[in-house]
Amino acid sequence: MQATEKTSLGQALTRYPDALDYLRRILRRLAAVAPVPDGGDVLDVGAAQGLFVAAAWALGYRAAGIEPYGPARELAARVGRKLGAEVELTAASAERLPFPDASFDLVLSTEVWEHADDPAAGTREAFRVLRPGGWFWLATTNALCPRQNEIAAFPAFSWYPLRLKRRIMRWAQARRPALIGHNDRPAIHWHTPGGWARMARDAGFATVYDRWDMRLPDEGGPAHAAALRLIRSCRLTRWLAFVVSEGTVLAARKG
Repeated sequence: MQATEKTSLGQALTRYPDALDYLRRILRRLAAVAPVPDGGDVLDVGAAQGLFVAAAWALGYRAAGIEPYGPARELAARVGRKLGAEVELTAASAERLPFPDASFDLVLSTEVWEHADDPAAGTREAFRVLRPGGWFWLATTNALCPRQNEIAAFPAFSWYPLRLKRRIMRWAQARRPALIGHNDRPAIHWHTPGGWARMARDAGFATVYDRWDMRLPDEGGPAHAAALRLIRSCRLTRWLAFVVSEGTVLAARKG
C-alpha cells in the first residue's frame, strides 16, 4: 500500500479488516496452484502502515515489511502494538531489499511498483529473496484501462502517452499535490499486463499468472463463473476484460 496523505491510527485500523480479507484471498488463490507453506515467511514491499504485515502475523505467518517513508513506519509500529502483532518495518527500497537470498515464501506489493524508481530492479530483487517455489504477488497500474485512481481530474489518464503522463505527474507533485494525494513519489510507470509479465519473466520467474488466471470460479455466483469462463476462452475476451478492469495483478512463481 502506497503511503500518501497522512493517516491517523484510527484510519489505519479501519482498513485492517480489508487488508486481512485481501491477504486471505491472495493465499487462497495461490493455494489453487501451490500453497504458501503454513507458518512461512512473507515480505510486504512498500508496507505503508503495516496492515498486510499485521494480517500475515494474524494468519500464522512470519512477516516483515519495508517502507521508505518514516511517518508510515512509525504509524505501523503503533498499529502493530494495537493489534498485538510484530510490525517493525525496515527503511529500504524495492530495488535494494535488505534480506539474504531465498528468505521468503511470498513477496507481495500493492500499489507500489508504479511509484518505484526502477520496477525491473525491484522485480529482480523480489526474485532474489524468494525461495524456490515462492510467489511474487504484484498489484499495480494497468495501461489498458482508462479508469485509474492515481490522479484526480484527468479522464482516461491511463491512455495518455507515457511522456505526457510523467510530465503531468511531476507538475502535480510540484504545483497541485492534492491531485495525487500529496504523494512525493507519483506514479510514473504504466505498463500493460503483458508488459508487467515480461518484466517478471526477464527477472527469472518460471511461471507468470495474470488476474484472470488467479481468480477462482467460486468467488462469486453462477454469473461470475460464466464470465470467468468467457474471459479465459480466448485472447480477445481476456484483453477486453483488462480494458474494463482498473489496475492489474501479477502472480509469478520462482522455479
